[in-house]
Amino acid sequence: MEKVFLRSDTAGYQHELLQDCAEAKNERFGVIEFAIGVDVTPAFKEAVATVSENQWQPLYDEIGPGQKIKTSQEWAEVCFVPEGLAHKKTGPDYRFLAIREALEQTELFEQDVQQLPFPTMEMKSLGRYKIFGVVTNKTLPGEELIHWHRLCAAKANTLIPS
Repeated sequence: MEKVFLRSDTAGYQHELLQDCAEAKNERFGVIEFAIGVDVTPAFKEAVATVSENQWQPLYDEIGPGQKIKTSQEWAEVCFVPEGLAHKKTGPDYRFLAIREALEQTELFEQDVQQLPFPTMEMKSLGRYKIFGVVTNKTLPGEELIHWHRLCAAKANTLIPS
């Protein structure tokens, strides 16, 4: 059986697709491991708001063999189960990761925060952050998964043979 993986932006965030991949509904490929961008809904933001500050981990970019630099982004695992993916006792496990990035120069858009082209949220006394999410059924460590998901950003919705 050929092994196939799926990376997708939020266009692929469809509960039926997640279930089909995770529950091996495709006879040809079996379980399809995936990392898919999450719609940042009010429910997802609520779950992100419950993540304690010490759970956020810095995200690094590799700039050369063995060389990494810290980015302005952080990530954390999020306890989030949307209604459409409610777990069955024998159902697949989905992992949700949140990525946040502090907004700089917030005074420039303080009045028009609703008009920004990306989701944001106020995080306690820390300020306003851009928020992104990824859902997966892969067991990679969080930072490695985020990098894997971003590998093909120019080619969203990609099936990758092993």
